[in-house]
Amino acid sequence: MPWGFVIGAGISAVGSIIGGNKAANAAEKQVDAQNEAAQRQYEYDLELHQMTADKIVADREEAITAIETKAANEGKRAAYLDATNLQKYNYDMLIRNREQTSLNQQYLKSNDIYSIQTSLNEVSEKQAIDNELRKYQEIRAEASFDIQEQRIERLKAEGQFRAKGISGRSARKAQQITGADFGRMIAQINEATEAAGRNSRAVLKEIASDKISADLSAMAAKMLHPGELPEPIVPFATPMADYVMPRELEEFDFGPEPVIGAQYSRSAAANQVWGQTISSVAGSVGGALTGAAAGGWKPF
Repeated sequence: MPWGFVIGAGISAVGSIIGGNKAANAAEKQVDAQNEAAQRQYEYDLELHQMTADKIVADREEAITAIETKAANEGKRAAYLDATNLQKYNYDMLIRNREQTSLNQQYLKSNDIYSIQTSLNEVSEKQAIDNELRKYQEIRAEASFDIQEQRIERLKAEGQFRAKGISGRSARKAQQITGADFGRMIAQINEATEAAGRNSRAVLKEIASDKISADLSAMAAKMLHPGELPEPIVPFATPMADYVMPRELEEFDFGPEPVIGAQYSRSAAANQVWGQTISSVAGSVGGALTGAAAGGWKPF
């Protein structure tokens, strides 16, 4: 029997078995490492998914807080502006009312002054007219007195002529001279009286004109009715913007949860290695038997 072939085949088979065992252990360790890596990745993905979800919730809450704060600040600003505008409106209304009261009082005072002035103008006119008429009456009275005096003087002259016994032509001539003197004196007196009348009428017209001029000056100085001053515009409320809150979070906002990666079987990996080892051992034994048969060995 060719024991050399058998021994060689045995050694080869033992070597394959030892190598297969090492390879199977290595395969199992590799599978364990891959499974551990997949588990760690899964745990990391779970933690990352949870942190991402927490951040989404926190971002929404932060956005809501920011909107609420902005709306509150805008409300405070609007309230401040409304209070300021109302204060200015009340102040402007106070100033307007005081100006209106002052104008009304000035107008009433102007009317009083106008009434007093026109009354004084009437009094002045009446006094001037009375004075002028009195002077004219005095001139007329003096003229009447002068005429009467001239008549008396004429009668005295005629009496003297008769007392002296003057008659005839001389008496007539003396009467003519006395009558002419009397007529001339009467004419002068009448002319002076008419001149005084014309002057009085002119003065009365001037007095009337002065009265009209004084009344016009008083009217020009009179204050017009102030009417009603416009009131300040009532301030409008400060408009405020409308803010929209973020919608409620839905499940799809967070995305799908992570899944664990594919897990490898330790026994499957070892079986695969042992399958290759057994094939190698079988090949070694088969080769030894073939060689022995070729050398003339027969098992039976």
